[in-house]
Amino acid sequence: MTIETSRADIARFKQEAQAGTVKFDPDAARRCAEMYDHQADRLIYLQQRLESVADLQGFGGFVSSQQLQAGFGHKARDAAELLDHYIEAAYRMKEAFLISAGLYEEADAANAAALRAVETRLPR
Repeated sequence: MTIETSRADIARFKQEAQAGTVKFDPDAARRCAEMYDHQADRLIYLQQRLESVADLQGFGGFVSSQQLQAGFGHKARDAAELLDHYIEAAYRMKEAFLISAGLYEEADAANAAALRAVETRLPR
């Protein structure tokens, strides 16, 4: 499954929720939304940890050790950037579940969180 496939599945679920084809009880939708909120929190924590190790020091002065240090830093930054997609997906799922129960104000807050996750990927 690719990120693009997952996005399409989430968008389809959201469209069906907006159309009323998929409906959840408000309590059940909130429980599902809460699970995705916790998932986003865990992913954000992991992302912060990856970013904190992206600039490790202490590999020594040899050229090969500096190359190794740069390689590990690059991998950590790439992984942290990739997590933005999964964070956005978690917020989008939260939003769709809330929409399916008619909880539009809460869904708007989830949408805003998803947009913030997307903004971190935009070039500045």
